[in-house]
Amino acid sequence: MKRRIFFLFLTLCIAVTLLSAALPVSAAVAYLPGVTEEMTYPEFWASRMADPDALLSTPEEIARINAAALTTQGTNMHDLLSLSSSFDGTAWCDTLAKGARADAEYFLGWTYDENGKPFTQEAFDAIIANCADPNAREDMPVRLGVAVNRALLMVFPYDGQILDDPSDPDFDYQGLVGIRVNEPVAAFTNSADGKYCQVYTSCCSGWVRKEDIAFCSSREEWLSAWDIPAEKRLVFWGDKLYTDYSRSAPETAGRLITMGTVLERMEIDDPDALVINRLPVHNYAVYLPVRNEDGSYGKTPALLNAREKLSEDYLPLTGENLTQVALASLGDAYGWGATLNNEDCTSLNRNIYACFGLDLPRNGNWQWPLSMPKADVTDMPLEEKEALLEGLPFGTLLDFPGHQMMYLGKVNGSYFCMSTVSSMMSPFTGGRQRSRTVQINDLDIKRGSGLTWLEAVNHISIPWTYLPEGEESPLFSSFSPAPAPASDPDPAPSSAWYDEGVAWCLEKGLMDPLADGDFRPEEPATRAQTVEALWRSAGRPGPGEGIQGFMDVPPGASYEKAVLWAREQGVIQGNGNDDFIPEGILTREQLAVMLFRVLVKDDQGGAMGLAGYADSMEISSWAWDAMGWAVRSGLFIGTDSGELRPKDPLTRGALAVLLQRASGLPGAEN
Repeated sequence: MKRRIFFLFLTLCIAVTLLSAALPVSAAVAYLPGVTEEMTYPEFWASRMADPDALLSTPEEIARINAAALTTQGTNMHDLLSLSSSFDGTAWCDTLAKGARADAEYFLGWTYDENGKPFTQEAFDAIIANCADPNAREDMPVRLGVAVNRALLMVFPYDGQILDDPSDPDFDYQGLVGIRVNEPVAAFTNSADGKYCQVYTSCCSGWVRKEDIAFCSSREEWLSAWDIPAEKRLVFWGDKLYTDYSRSAPETAGRLITMGTVLERMEIDDPDALVINRLPVHNYAVYLPVRNEDGSYGKTPALLNAREKLSEDYLPLTGENLTQVALASLGDAYGWGATLNNEDCTSLNRNIYACFGLDLPRNGNWQWPLSMPKADVTDMPLEEKEALLEGLPFGTLLDFPGHQMMYLGKVNGSYFCMSTVSSMMSPFTGGRQRSRTVQINDLDIKRGSGLTWLEAVNHISIPWTYLPEGEESPLFSSFSPAPAPASDPDPAPSSAWYDEGVAWCLEKGLMDPLADGDFRPEEPATRAQTVEALWRSAGRPGPGEGIQGFMDVPPGASYEKAVLWAREQGVIQGNGNDDFIPEGILTREQLAVMLFRVLVKDDQGGAMGLAGYADSMEISSWAWDAMGWAVRSGLFIGTDSGELRPKDPLTRGALAVLLQRASGLPGAEN
């Protein structure tokens, strides 16, 4: 009897132990303030939707958005199907060398190699030399291929790392974006050492290891590899999976498949047929691309476990499906430019929407020109931002300079988002904290500037809806900018792009009409007008004692105090001959430098963000840091043709718009 009681007690203990082991132990998992374990599950967010199964966007509308993105200026998307079949390789190499020199100039002085040694000009010269294809000629074919591995698109054809902190090897500036297995590329010249080729993907350009690309023998073979009919598509919508190891098929073993990868399903008629030496039950049989010994394309069978997060064709874009995909990467490491086989903030959102067939531009600034429901909320009061968020759906994209988040919803009075985060101000201690994690947090988290994330948000967009030009989304209709007052001199037309900026500057007293009473928004802004506007925006401070004026600024001039203040603050330096040149015309890059000197207290980003603009190489070396900051902060968004036009004269209308945008940036007085 005692033995029976003992064994009954032992069995009960074992059962309790097994049961407790099977349950999640949330106490061992850390969350940020306000975040609960329930919020990490898709069902939590889907249950809060009115109709989680409702279709948010049809495949036809998604195809329309993708097509429009390829022709919209400023998205920097590449229409691989419309590329010419040949190019001038000699000119191409010259352009690549110029770009590499500009990138090296940006990195020099503050970066380290993988061994912790500061980069030198000699080291960068060697990297730049590797950009030159020794076999380049005027008439070269564009080679079409697909990625055979999850590959990294890089800034330079270089084996090492580019670090900003020798003790932090996980933040590597070499990365641009990840290339998924079977993703198409167009390849141009090779590196001098033959290890890399320079390629276009649909959303970016850069260098990739040649061993990661298989080249197709014809356009038809290339299209058959990746332009897969809907009835044969298999889409992976989970975080990551690795193919099983097999001695029978080593070429398919251990392949990393990442979110958004699209493969071709095999048709198997014989129920006894083996695939890579196995009966394909409980698995999807697919083709994986392989690179033959000569670099040519081939495809070979592989098996993917049907219990993985796989979908036959793209997932329907519903709220419930979006929650499932969005939270699949929660807890992953952060990977700048898709390094570490992980993603940064915008590439994570690209991968999420790729599972539905939507191909977004690479970063937030490039997404902004898309014809979609969107709102510039730079100057929106906090209460209005909160009211706007109340009506926005799960999956809305929120941006502030340098970061993009996916909006989740409101819980217990707080607004929550998900993103992969490099750093933030600790909500526990208030100090700067390295996160490097895909995380959920509320929008009360603070940036280094002291602003909360919600205060810093300047752009809000819904990427799955095509909004024809001139139409307005009901979600944003009540937040349209107010028209200019009727009393304004020379009022701009209500449709003019500078209308709101001009009205705002006149209301704030930062700019005045000209002597004839007209504002003349298309007239170039002078140096005196610009400095005076900056001075007024700073509160018209008096200059310190003993500040030396310029020879060509007459005493008593309307802008004299402004010029003295600007010289004292280091905003202007003159032309070297103790002249200010008050009537000189200001360029766009000169204004960026002035605003940078006024507003920026601590910015280590340098020229990061400029590489995607067609004319970034035209930026003067002394303006790189300022222009990089201006782009990352959302101050400069480029023209419709994807250019920054750094040396173009700045018009009075453009100055007004930029002053209004700058007023919402950290460091601004108004």
